[in-house]
Amino acid sequence: MFGNAFWRHTIWFILLGITTLIEIAILLWKTGGRMFIIALFLTICGLTFCFEMIILSYFKAYTYFPMIIPHMPPDDSIAGNLFSQFSVSATAVLVALFRLRYYWYFVISAAYGIIEELFLQLGVYQHNWYQTWMTVALLPVLFWITQKVYDICFKPMWRYWRYVFVFFGLVTLHVHTIGWTLHLTGIRDYSEHLVPDKDRSIVILSGIYTLVLGIVMMFLYFSRINWKWKLPIILVLYIAVNISEQCGLILFKDGWFLPASSIFIWGMYFYTYLLDQMYNQVNKVCRG
Repeated sequence: MFGNAFWRHTIWFILLGITTLIEIAILLWKTGGRMFIIALFLTICGLTFCFEMIILSYFKAYTYFPMIIPHMPPDDSIAGNLFSQFSVSATAVLVALFRLRYYWYFVISAAYGIIEELFLQLGVYQHNWYQTWMTVALLPVLFWITQKVYDICFKPMWRYWRYVFVFFGLVTLHVHTIGWTLHLTGIRDYSEHLVPDKDRSIVILSGIYTLVLGIVMMFLYFSRINWKWKLPIILVLYIAVNISEQCGLILFKDGWFLPASSIFIWGMYFYTYLLDQMYNQVNKVCRG
């Protein structure tokens, strides 16, 4: 039923994904305000995704070989990396929720270091200039940041940080479900020629468009301005995307400009609304 590549490569990432699902199940079982916990998880995933795209796709620190989409090596590597991102993000939220002591940060980080070495030996992962000790050193930082993010959600300063957390949640939802889907289907893509390296070109343009669109849509949503002002601003976004297409920065499949750009723009607004509603459940969380 499955080929050799599945049993030699893909199966290990699926197993990592299963452990992630188990962690998420524990998170949802442990606390009330489940939608808030999911929102927090999406925020941490967005934070790790931004970091990973810089060192994975821009600085080419390492490569994954999940063989999920082997005909598209860069995207196949990103697909494998997503399993890692979701795993460490779920663990980070779990650590924060259970308020584990600092020594657990290093115990868990060492466990991830062992998994990384195992993946290296299995040939499903490759270091370029990156080293395992960097993972062991950086994960405690992620756990500490996640604990701070979690604690901020219950303090007065939350009203200001909320926008930052929603933005990183938008990165996870919008990039993974809309941006990547449009890319993999060939409907919409970014130019590979902004800078000499095509992967870096895509990372730069994707980062710019996600940042600009996310900020604009968050402003439109949270400012609560009347729709008679929102619609002209959204129209300007359509014009800006069209200009980007004319300049060759964004590429659309023939006949797909209007539907793809609409999904891109309105999807960001919907996800802003969704994350806001999810974070509204923060008061339902049963803190230990």
